[in-house]
Amino acid sequence: MEVAKGKKVRVRKLVREDVDKMQRWSMHQDPLFFHYNFPKMNEAEKDEWYAIKTKTFRKKSFAIENLTKEVIGYLSIRDIKWLKRESELGIVLDPQHINKGYGTEAIRIFLEYYFNELNMTAMTLRAAKFNERAIKCYMQCGFRVLKESDEEFEDQYAEIFYNPLYKDLRKLFTIVEGKKKTRYVHMQVKKVEFYGENNHLSTKTVKIVE
Repeated sequence: MEVAKGKKVRVRKLVREDVDKMQRWSMHQDPLFFHYNFPKMNEAEKDEWYAIKTKTFRKKSFAIENLTKEVIGYLSIRDIKWLKRESELGIVLDPQHINKGYGTEAIRIFLEYYFNELNMTAMTLRAAKFNERAIKCYMQCGFRVLKESDEEFEDQYAEIFYNPLYKDLRKLFTIVEGKKKTRYVHMQVKKVEFYGENNHLSTKTVKIVE
């Protein structure tokens, strides 16, 4: 079911068949992003992954398609606080479709659906500070920085920590009590800001369908 459509992509509810399509995605070449590579899974593991992404009260997931209906990414809202009308955004793209403007448009049109149809009031996210491309994308979508903090890296056993080829990347991390940490940027966009009179985002081409 389509929830939003832009000029380059459309966002719709995630279905089980999408997981099969994601198995064919390309791989990140930058070792800092190896943990974003979509895992190879058997049928039972794919069923479990889909259930985790879609079958809980506090999480919703959506597929991102280009105009040829190729699944090029997915986004999720998690830790949904229905009373406060807030949640946290997560988004992953097939590496071969990064830097094409798909992610930026997907977030923009999804925010229309999020604030209007779901009647939410704010969305947060966090990104590793070294992920400058993602942070720039989020700022273009209206997110503002709330704070920075040193937190545990998502992949504690990443290859960068033991492969000598990547030793120069280790300067981005610290080890505290045996845990690898890096700097994260916490960001937020509020409905009132997204639709503020000074907002530079154009949403006139967005189609919302329930």
